Amino acid sequence: MQKHDIKQLLERYKEGTCSEEELAILERWYLNWKTQPFNLSENELMSDLQEIKSRLPKKQRFKGFYYRIAAAAFILITLGTAFYYNNLNKSSLPKNSPKELVKQDEILPGGNKATLTLANGKTILLDAVASGKILQEPGIQISKTADGMVVYKVTELKNSHQLSFNTISTPKGGQYQVLLPDGTKVWLNAASQLRFPVAFTGNDRKVELSGEAYFEVAKNKDKPFKVLTTHQEIEVFGTHFNVNAYANEAITKTTLLEGKVRVTKGKTTAWLKPGQQALNSATSANLMVKEVSDLSEAVAWKNGLFMFDNEDIYTIMNKISRWYDVDVQYVEDLHGKTYSGNISKFKEVTEVLKTMELTGTIHFKIEGRRILVMP
Repeated sequence: MQKHDIKQLLERYKEGTCSEEELAILERWYLNWKTQPFNLSENELMSDLQEIKSRLPKKQRFKGFYYRIAAAAFILITLGTAFYYNNLNKSSLPKNSPKELVKQDEILPGGNKATLTLANGKTILLDAVASGKILQEPGIQISKTADGMVVYKVTELKNSHQLSFNTISTPKGGQYQVLLPDGTKVWLNAASQLRFPVAFTGNDRKVELSGEAYFEVAKNKDKPFKVLTTHQEIEVFGTHFNVNAYANEAITKTTLLEGKVRVTKGKTTAWLKPGQQALNSATSANLMVKEVSDLSEAVAWKNGLFMFDNEDIYTIMNKISRWYDVDVQYVEDLHGKTYSGNISKFKEVTEVLKTMELTGTIHFKIEGRRILVMP
């Protein structure tokens, strides 16, 4: 989109004469604006942004940080510093646009799906059981709430519970919540697994994670809470943090939203403060700590969003693959292409892909439950 195009659209926006398509384009531009390509003056930019902002849905606040939510949320490509549309009409959409595939291939988003594996090996499909009591054992009660959370309640503390472990596993296309025996809340993302004791009777509260989870740890200064992943250990006493530890991702990310945590890898230790993230590469013996400008990105998955900040296409498609339970194949090497933006993860996959295709620099083709990614 050229400077004169955006200025003409902004004028029609203010006059209330934009078409629905033009309105969506402008609101998407506002949500992810990049100023250099348009060369607008600061006064023009701020005036126009304020005008659009006044008409957008109110933003929601999360622990003091704003994250962008809108029905027209848009993913833009950031190869260098610019993105643009060739035209404003529908004929400018790529010929391979998933819009043509909506009726042929409907791939729906994931939902609350998980399997609970008990200490004796018995498995329970949590999404298939009704709310209420799931299991009653001596000293332990397991139930399911109406909104889909598994709740563990210790009715009688016994040392034998220390040897009894349960596991909650989410498939691709699944997510779930669990309230652990100590009151800690855990949100599990797709293709993840959490192993934990049915009662925390030892000197600490230790769980094992593969995949991704968000923790709101119940405070207990006498019994630290520990999260073990393949390449690190996290120790906390009561805090809110997110751990991304998928086996097919190059880096394990621990992001702290509230409190204080200690991340340990071998002999290396890093203390995190709110707003910081520990990066752990499997190929390095060290931990790297960085400041996070927008914490909402780390927990966007839990809040129903895909949010990207200069993420490469491979990381993005890993998220899409896990959530929609699809396979992804790359026709060519696409390293170097990065994207920023956000979109609801509860749309059909064709809607997500179609939005990305609006950039004109990436294309997709759906074959059954396989997505081909092309330049």
